[in-house]
Amino acid sequence: MIIFKVIGIGIIATTLILVLKEEKSEMALMCSIVASIIILLYVISQFSGIIQLINKLIEMSGINKEYLVIILKIVGISYIVEFGKNVCKDAGESAISNKIEIAGKVIIVSLSIPIITSLIEVVSGII
Repeated sequence: MIIFKVIGIGIIATTLILVLKEEKSEMALMCSIVASIIILLYVISQFSGIIQLINKLIEMSGINKEYLVIILKIVGISYIVEFGKNVCKDAGESAISNKIEIAGKVIIVSLSIPIITSLIEVVSGII
């Protein structure tokens, strides 16, 4: 199972980081970033099955596929923002971390405008 690989990489990276942190803090940070990217790549590989299932459900329901694309973009952006934010926090740059988080929220809101507009149209049609 993939979770064992992810946990193994996390434990090995954490041990290595603790050893390196004392003498070469910049190498510890690089190790943290590399381990995070590897874990992220393992997790991304699991998305294909989820996307296929969501696609099948959307076909059955008759919902516009453009909404699926928007939702998947929003989910992807939220994960990427969380990853970037945490890397910055690990490096001690909480100010940059906060800016990344704000930028992600703004981008998510701007992407969700078509869905919000459609929802308002449906609600106003019911009323």
